[in-house]
Amino acid sequence: MESLMSLTHVEEAEFEHAGAIVGSNPSRRLSPSRTRAKYIAEIEEIRINPIVSKKGFLNFLEEKSIGWSKRFVTVRRPFVFIYNNERDPLERGLINLSSSQIVYNEEQIEMLQNQNTLSVTSKHRGFLMQTLTDKEIFEWLYALNPLLAGEIRSKLARRKQVVQSTPK
Repeated sequence: MESLMSLTHVEEAEFEHAGAIVGSNPSRRLSPSRTRAKYIAEIEEIRINPIVSKKGFLNFLEEKSIGWSKRFVTVRRPFVFIYNNERDPLERGLINLSSSQIVYNEEQIEMLQNQNTLSVTSKHRGFLMQTLTDKEIFEWLYALNPLLAGEIRSKLARRKQVVQSTPK
């Protein structure tokens, strides 16, 4: 079973024992009144879901390039793994969906003048993604955020009903 390790730093006061040796220098001793802050790594194992919700190619709008870059993506909730191609053994990017916001709306499509685009925004970075075909957008939305995909489908269905029921 694969797993991710996340490291966080926890600040903890160094022990206040008279004559405690600090580091590898035995000549330097701390007095009971003198304390220093020290970082201790806290490791949390996060198990990766073995079930793949969706995999395939998406276009990414890269910051440093002029246009879209085609990347192979695997969604294993709650993570999105980004590879250069489908045979790439290394993950080139990772998005934590549990702490990200996914946006797909008409204003964004009009502003970008690009169909089939969605954005994923995390605390540290944003990603603009584009599906290769029109049919794939709802499949990718469902894999990334099932609630958002259902909400969008119901809005589209209601609009379709209103258009069909209005007299001509």
